Amino acid sequence: MLRRNGITSFVLKSSLAALALAAAATSHAEPGINDKEIIWGNSSPLSGPNAGYGPIGRAQRACFQYINDELGGIKMGDGKTRKVKYIMYDDAMEPARALQNARRLISQDGVFGVSGNAGTGANLGARTFYNSEKVPQVFIFSGGPMFGVKEEVEKYPYTIPALLAYNTEAALYAAFIKEKFPNAKIALLNDDSGGPFFSKGFLKAAKELGLNIVLHEEHSYSEPTIDAKIDRLAASGANVFVDVTTPKFVVQALKRMNAIGWKPEHMIWGVGSSIGGALVPAGADVSKGVYTGLWLKDQADPAYANDADMKLYVEKLKKYESGLNPADQNAAAGWFICNAVKTVLERTKEPTRQSFIEAARSMKQQKAALLLEGITLNTNGTSDGYPIEAIQMGQFDGTKYVPVGAIINYEGKTPAP
Repeated sequence: MLRRNGITSFVLKSSLAALALAAAATSHAEPGINDKEIIWGNSSPLSGPNAGYGPIGRAQRACFQYINDELGGIKMGDGKTRKVKYIMYDDAMEPARALQNARRLISQDGVFGVSGNAGTGANLGARTFYNSEKVPQVFIFSGGPMFGVKEEVEKYPYTIPALLAYNTEAALYAAFIKEKFPNAKIALLNDDSGGPFFSKGFLKAAKELGLNIVLHEEHSYSEPTIDAKIDRLAASGANVFVDVTTPKFVVQALKRMNAIGWKPEHMIWGVGSSIGGALVPAGADVSKGVYTGLWLKDQADPAYANDADMKLYVEKLKKYESGLNPADQNAAAGWFICNAVKTVLERTKEPTRQSFIEAARSMKQQKAALLLEGITLNTNGTSDGYPIEAIQMGQFDGTKYVPVGAIINYEGKTPAP
């Protein structure tokens, strides 16, 4: 009997030890990922004045659904194939709501990471929390220069931008104006979110190049209309207009300019220049002649009609998110961001957030669906936090953007903010 009790006691102790080891292993498991699934998140402006950026999150949802349903998931660097559970919340691009969503995504939903969150202010509002929880906040839709500068990367290593830094884009636009319109009288308009970063860079570059800025205006998201500001810019006598605002206000600007007969050379920064999201809603005829910097292939360009990535994007976007217009560059951006995440996951050697970030910060000439030929993703630890540092200037011909000049590559040369 004693022997039996001894055996029973030994078995019981062994079982408890095994359970303790299992519990310890479970407690140290990485949140948001197991052998079959990755929980992934997004916080997007699905409502409010910046809802024009909502397609970024919605196109990501379509892309991940396609990957799950038709590819069986993503084969990561550890050899296991996982499906993506995608969770998206509306933040109206408001910093407080973006932070609230971050808390919900991490604390309640247990996401492994997030991507494509739009807006400089919204991403700044949540950046500290994502990094304190060591949750990847990657390929964010903002060109705020702070997201890639070395000192900020060291402080917030889990945050990575998708866009060309606004100050780099601004310097390129200033150089383009100097070359093409050297005697220009320039009017500058920016919003009060990411716009000031672009404008600061543009004003600095313009001064260095000797460009003449005759009037600079700023507007806030809360303003219902910018008609009065457009009237003042027109009255300044400017013949080049640098337009640094969001799709809703780009539409307003184009319509007002047409109404008052102001016809300057019009340049719109990349985040406001979507054909489907801004130019067509304003009127293709009204928008004809607009310049912008390009980094993604344009669905409206017949040159990409037989492009394999473009055909797949158009077909699957229609299937999984039929309410989106593939000509909307914000939808194309969402599709690209999903694929950029996929390429990083494929290079992630261990199912941990740290391993994912290490893969994201060691990209070398990495291609991703819909990027223009000649533009690739490049990062180098904390010394280079800007994945994209190249641009192609283009001019809208009423249907598509026609390339102007060659791709301008600033790799490793993004100016200090």
